[in-house]
Amino acid sequence: MEEFEPQLVKKDERPTFHKANEPGISWLLIIFLLILVVLAVIIFGSAQQSLSGPVPTSTPETATPTTQPRIYTVSYDAGVFSPTNLRIHAGDTVRFKNESIFPIHILSEDLVGFDSVGDIPQGSYFSFTFAARGTFSYQNSHNTDQGGSIIVR
Repeated sequence: MEEFEPQLVKKDERPTFHKANEPGISWLLIIFLLILVVLAVIIFGSAQQSLSGPVPTSTPETATPTTQPRIYTVSYDAGVFSPTNLRIHAGDTVRFKNESIFPIHILSEDLVGFDSVGDIPQGSYFSFTFAARGTFSYQNSHNTDQGGSIIVR
């Protein structure tokens, strides 16, 4: 009888391609995506600038003051005016609102006409427009320790 001897048989080796989980392909894909992001930023960034146009600039010689008169509110509650000191511009109006349960009477000795002419009841207010520049103090005539100042520039 013939004796068979085991032999090692080689399989046909085919050329293998890089697998998707190899690090080289992953890095290539990451670099490609980064390049796409940079290009998108460049393209859309320049489009945004062209839509907005040039930014207008003004020099101090050509700038004109365009401040509109403003209305500020000073609240009174529990014996305190808030804010106590207020800085405003000439032409601005200040509303003194009484949020206390007791009536108040606002009076100033620094500016003629700066007077609420009577009591301001709870929830009501008194308005005064400051035309002149200066610092004007005011007080509650019912309690002269309660007051503040308006600084008009």
